[in-house]
Parts: sequence; C-alpha cells; structure tokens
Amino acid sequence: MVDKNLESYMHKFIEEICNEIGPRESGTDQEIQCGNRIEEELKKFCDETHQEEYISSPHAFLGGIRFGSFLVFVAIIFYWITLLIDLKMIQVEAFFSLIFLLIAIILILITVSYFILEVMKYHEVFDFLFPKKMSKNIIGTLNPSSDVKNTLIFSAHHDSAFEFNTFYYLKRFGQIIINLGYLGVGIVLIGILLKLIFYLLSIEFVILFIVFGIIFLVFVPIIIIYMFFHSYKPVPGAMDNLSGVSVVLGIGKYLAENKSNKEVYPTHTKIYLISFAGEESGLRGAKRYVEAHYNELVEAQTKVVNMDGISKKDQLIIHNKESGIGANHDPDIYERLFKIANNLNIGIKISALPFGATDGAAFSKENISATSIGGLNLKEELAPSYHTRLDTPEVVEKEALGQVLHICLEYLKYIDKSQ
Repeated sequence: MVDKNLESYMHKFIEEICNEIGPRESGTDQEIQCGNRIEEELKKFCDETHQEEYISSPHAFLGGIRFGSFLVFVAIIFYWITLLIDLKMIQVEAFFSLIFLLIAIILILITVSYFILEVMKYHEVFDFLFPKKMSKNIIGTLNPSSDVKNTLIFSAHHDSAFEFNTFYYLKRFGQIIINLGYLGVGIVLIGILLKLIFYLLSIEFVILFIVFGIIFLVFVPIIIIYMFFHSYKPVPGAMDNLSGVSVVLGIGKYLAENKSNKEVYPTHTKIYLISFAGEESGLRGAKRYVEAHYNELVEAQTKVVNMDGISKKDQLIIHNKESGIGANHDPDIYERLFKIANNLNIGIKISALPFGATDGAAFSKENISATSIGGLNLKEELAPSYHTRLDTPEVVEKEALGQVLHICLEYLKYIDKSQ
C-alpha cells in the first residue's frame, strides 16, 4: 500500500488549506490563493505548471433558487386572486383572471427553465443576470521518459460550496425536500394551465380549482424552505474537495520521488495534474478547460480520472454515470478502476450519482473518456458533512486518501503498459 508518510503529506495539505486559507467560494480571493498554493506544490513535482484564467458568473448556478422560489410564491398568489374573482369575492372584470393566470404561468415557466437548464443541466443560460468573476484552473504536467503514446488526466477541484441550510438543519429530510419542491412546482404549473384552459373554453369547475388552490398552499412551506436553501457562506470543503486535490498532489509527489524507477514512472504516458476552480458553481472551471483544449483532448484520446469527495477507507464509489446532468462515463475506465480496487482488497462500489455533478461530467458530456471516484454515496445516504460546516479535515481519513492514490497509480501503470 501507499507509504504512511505520503498519506500524512496529503492530509496535512488539507489541514493547512483549511487553517490558513479557509473556505473558498468560487471566484474569490480565497479560491485564487488556494490555486496559488496548489501550483507551489505542483512545481516541486512537475516538469511544467501554469494557470489558466477564465471568466464566469458563479452565482448564476444556485443564486437564482431563492428568486425562483419567490416567483412560484407570487404565482400561487395570482392563482388565488383568480379563484377569489371566480367566487365573486373580488369584484373585478372576469378578464382579469386571464391576465393573472398568464402572469402566473410566465413566472412558473421562468422558474422551471432556470431549475432545469441552470441547476439540473448546468447550462449557463441565465448567467447574464449575474455578476462576472475571474477564476483560475491550475495545471501541472509530467512528461514520460520516452515518446508519448497515452495522455492521462488526474483532476479534482479546490473551490468549496455554499452551505446547504436544508442539509445542515434538516439532514436527510432536506434531500427529500428537494424532490418535493420539484414535484410541487410541477403540480402548480399543471393546475394553473388547467385553469387557463378551462377559462378559455368557458368551463366552470370551481370546486376542482379550489382543491388545487389548497394543494398549492400545502407546498408554500416547502417554497419558503427553498428560499433559504443555501447560505452565502462557503464551507471548509475538506472532503469536498481538498481530499481530491490532495490525491492529485500525492500522485505528483510519488512519481517525482520515483522518477528513476522504471517500474513506477511512466514510459509512454503524459500526465496532467489539474485542480479546477468553479466546480461548486456549476463545473465552470472544468467546462472552460474542455472548451479551450477540446481538439487536443480528442486527438490525444485523453482519459480522465476525476476525484471528488473522499472520506472513509473501504467506502469508495466509482461513478458510472451522473444522472442529473445526463453524463455517462466510460466503462473502460470505471470497470478497470473497480477491478484494480478489488485486486487491492479495497472496499468500493460502482454507482450512479443521483443528483449534482462532478468535473468528470464536463469531459464525459463531450465524449472524452472519463469517470469520477470518491466516497459520497448520495444514492443511499446523505453524509452530514456534505455541503455543510461539518466538512472539516477530521472527516477525511488518511487511509482513504492512500487507497485512492494507490488505485490511481495502479491505473497509470495499466495504461502505460497497454501501449
């Protein structure tokens, strides 16, 4: 297994960043400082390092949730106004019901579009509404001892997430609230559309729409919770995702220390060690990297092993797909990683990521071979530290870092020997 000193090095890096820099919101000085610190480490191991600057609107990814929730709340108010008009409790022309229904539908459609396009599918459709900020990806390169026949990226991200109030205070129920919220918005939209259709057809069915109105009121508490879904205070981000960054650095350190060992150092595989910015703001950093380097990534038939959320030993997860964003990872990579882990007697599972996304998805969505490995089994449980203030160095086990590092080094050896 990996040397204990190397495990200590990786864990110490996590502690130092958390203690000296702290939380690292996307597009802030703290994110930049962390990137600089990572490059300082990479310079010790790599043949070349550099930073790639990009511009994005990081608050667009989650910043519209509370506004969208408010729009749904206003739409429900407009719906109830139309009900009161139907019941003659508000004495205005019936034509106003049409106006209020149309406004309500527009508000709901804006919200639905935002949640689907920006939050679920990670498209940057609404970014123009939010301020732009600068971030930097950090890239280190290790050249093989002979001619290049393979290209392999090991990656992670160094920014940290806003705290999810729903997860911290409501625990697993907070995760359920997310799905209930989606269901609620869908029901509200259906109810309002039906009322509009009945209005245009001059069909009166007041009782049905009173029932819909009552159901809408049941969803109001969930809408209010959504308004406070997350804070604007970033979490320490030790597990998510300094853990992944530490393994990227561990790979570099191990290879640099064994450069003269032909059984360890790659003969034909060029390695990129990358720490992305902006993952927590919708994979902005990884997406910019893929856009900037797409042709060379394809030409080199690059393979990507991304690491995100390493916590406990023998509780590792390899993602075969990321359902929310619609990314399917390369079975040649995740099945090989799974086989390697089993040969090393490391506890590991292959599982889909049910919601959210990792930087690996930015590659797989563009048909670049990739997968993500970590320790978050969000399909079966919600770790207390996930996107909360509890994400401190204490939740990351040194042995878990060593296990992921060992898997990556064995995979590198397999790729290098395969050509």
